[in-house]
Formats: sequence, C-alpha cells, structure tokens
Amino acid sequence: MSSSPGILSIQLAILLPIALGYVLRHLRVFDETEVGGLRKFVMKVGIPFMVFNNLLRADVQSLTQAAPIIVSFALITVLFTVAAHFTAPLVSVDPRQRAAYSYSVFAGNYAFLGWGVIASFYGEQALTRAVFFTMFFWPVFLLTGFWLDHHARTNLDPGGRRPFLPLLIRNAGVPLSASAAAILLNVLGGRLPVVLDDFVRSVAAIGVPLILFSIGLSLRVKLPRAKVRIVVLASAARLILGFVPGLLVVAAVRVLFLLDPLSQKVVLMQAVMPTATMATFFMEYVPLDGELLSAAITFSTIASLFTCPFWYWVIQSLV
Repeated sequence: MSSSPGILSIQLAILLPIALGYVLRHLRVFDETEVGGLRKFVMKVGIPFMVFNNLLRADVQSLTQAAPIIVSFALITVLFTVAAHFTAPLVSVDPRQRAAYSYSVFAGNYAFLGWGVIASFYGEQALTRAVFFTMFFWPVFLLTGFWLDHHARTNLDPGGRRPFLPLLIRNAGVPLSASAAAILLNVLGGRLPVVLDDFVRSVAAIGVPLILFSIGLSLRVKLPRAKVRIVVLASAARLILGFVPGLLVVAAVRVLFLLDPLSQKVVLMQAVMPTATMATFFMEYVPLDGELLSAAITFSTIASLFTCPFWYWVIQSLV
C-alpha cells in the first residue's frame, strides 16, 4: 500500500488542475463561451486522442479484460438507475427536485474525473481498464437516462420522443471509432508513422490534466440552503453507498469472467465516483431543477477529493 505522503502527492496532482480551472473561472479569465469551447475540445479531441493512444499501446492482458469491465459498467449503471428511481420519491415531493436527485445519483463521473483518479492511483494499465469501463458510456447513458425520465413521469406528462440515434451517433461516434481503430491496430501489430505517432502521444499527454482543468472551470460553489439535504443525500449515494453496487457487481462478474485484481480495483473505484458533469446533458430534455443538479455535481466533486483516498485504502486492503 502506498504511504500517506504518496497519496497526498497523487491527490495534489488531481486537485491542482481542478483548483486552477476554478480560480481562473472565478477571476473571469474564461467566459461562458470559452468554457464551452474548451469542454467541446476535450470531448471531441482530447478524449478520442487519449483513448486511441492508450488502447494502441495496451498490453494483451489488458485487452482480455475489456468484456468483463464493459459488463461491469452496464451493471453498475443499471443498479444506480434503479436505486435513483425508487429513492427519489423519498427525498422530495417536488417532481423537478426528484428528477435532479435521480440524475445526480444515476450518472457517475467515470471518464472525466474517473480517468484522472485511476491513472493517478494505479497507472497506465489501470487507465486502459478505465477506458474500457467508459467505452460504451453513451449508449448506456442515453438508454438508462431516458428510461429514468420516462418512468418518473405521470400519464398526464408523458414527454416527447427522444432523438436517440442522432444523439448516439453525434456523441459516441468519434470515441467508439477511435477505440475500434486502436484495438484493431494493436491486435494486428500495426504501427503509426513516427511523426504521426509523436503527434498522437503529444495530444494524448495533455488529456488528463485538461480534463481535470475543465472540471474546475465548471464548478459552481454555491449551494442553495433549501436544497442542501437533497444535495448531501445524492452525494452520499454516489460517494459512500456506491461502494455496495461496486462490490455486488465485482462479485457477479467474477462468476462469469476472469476479472483480474487490477480490474477489480478499477471497477470498485469507479463505483464511488461523484456525479458526472455530463448529467447536465439531460437538462435539455428533462424537466428538472438545474440549480440543484449543478450543486450536486459541485459538492460531490469536491467531497470526492477526500473520499477517494479513503476508498483507495479500503480497496487496497480488500483486493
């Protein structure tokens, strides 16, 4: 197990880019348009380059873990979605607040913060497994997210049709294509020309710091007092109670697949990630309390900087 100073150094490596992003946003160095542009660059360029570079160089042992980790992601998402659906009526009588709570619980920050935490704690081989964990994020994210909205509505408010396929292609097309191309080249032993390989490496190298920086730019440290209880409950469901679905999924997947110790650590750590900033995606399609959802994202993200080291020690003792 790593020493406390080692964990502190890792946490600082995660915290500093987030803190820098928050400070620069607070000082108005970046306006809303620029923040949106940077997030788009991260999503459309940074992440695909990171995915391609990592999977291209992944060892064979890592590739054998793809199927069990993908299944683990799907199961964890389903468990969180069902939990959000059944507990939402207990936290508020306001349907918009219930919806905000549900989306705070169901969507974990598996890619943006999850990749940074896992790469810092466990290294490059673990990052490969974290990439597998999020490989089919968009199909599962859209299916479960719209299911959650559909089953939360009454017959008097059924909602409209969702443009599922266009949304899937627009958001998942590039990352899935990059993943498929990298795995194919890796398996076939293909290599990129030196100049192109250096270019891919250089862009991918800034991926994790840029992701963490963009998280800092998105934080809004303003917690509405009347909604503190719901924010705390949603954050606790992800950061604390989330370890239970993680344990259940690891136990279930190990019955069907060979899930190696490093993959088990990745799945368990991903299960306690905070609310995803991508949860705000559904604000365009679902009537929910946007202020409450944003507060849950901010609070759970900040709190995760303290809970993640705790879970790291727990996971190290269990696996």
